[in-house]
Amino acid sequence: MQTIQIEVQDQYLETFLTLISSLKEGMIQNVQIDENVLFETNKTYFQHALKEIENNTVQLLSHDAVWEKIDEHAKACF
Repeated sequence: MQTIQIEVQDQYLETFLTLISSLKEGMIQNVQIDENVLFETNKTYFQHALKEIENNTVQLLSHDAVWEKIDEHAKACF
């Protein structure tokens, strides 16, 4: 058995995992995601988002506006 290490851009990770899961059964023995890299990426993203909120450089949505967008999205999907 061979081991392959692949780096996938964050925006394509879900698509890549879907492709991998659709391969012939038994072809892939193990899929691992380096959680430390994922954690650091998420940490950086959320720290940046928090700074934007604290500095008032981003407009936040009200609770009602969020649920309105969720309802619109759900109707469009179903």
